Amino acid sequence: MRSYDISKVNEANFVLKHFIDLSARLLPFLDELQRKRELSLEECDNRNKIMDVFENYQFDTRTSELLINSNILDLICKAFNDIRTTSYFLRPNQKNKMLARFLLEYRRLNENWGQISAN
Repeated sequence: MRSYDISKVNEANFVLKHFIDLSARLLPFLDELQRKRELSLEECDNRNKIMDVFENYQFDTRTSELLINSNILDLICKAFNDIRTTSYFLRPNQKNKMLARFLLEYRRLNENWGQISAN
């Protein structure tokens, strides 16, 4: 593999990690907003902006499998769709299962990334 190819793979990993980190912050917030019965104008605007990010982001979920050996992009898609369609109907103490699965995989990846950085 040439240095140019390595550079492109590193850049793709950086973008992927940034999107995963962003998703780990936005999806729980979206879940919280979707559960509310009444939203303020600011909350409604925030919800719409977050939904736009995930609805308009075009990616192949296999990318994370190829780059980091994880199905995390598929989990992000499923968590977003689940939040969008079911969070409103969940009881306050009831977890969104797909969001929980995504966050569990996110924590696992973060631990791995932390170990890699420490070396």
